[in-house]
Amino acid sequence: MAEGEYYLLHVRDDCPWCLRAKALLEYYNAPYKTTLEHCEEWATVPAIYRVGPSGRELIGGYDQLCSISFDKGL
Repeated sequence: MAEGEYYLLHVRDDCPWCLRAKALLEYYNAPYKTTLEHCEEWATVPAIYRVGPSGRELIGGYDQLCSISFDKGL
């Protein structure tokens, strides 16, 4: 990740996929923040964004986060 970038996760407290997404980011020591706010761009939780100086990019959900981690690491 570039300097100043982090992941933003729209989560729900009772969501096992949200817990898995946080665990995956922790495994890679990737910085992240969480919010309980509803995400308009993604229908399910977690809704994951990469946030940096140039704005934010929708990653998707847990499966998309896994794909990124397997393809190029986080």
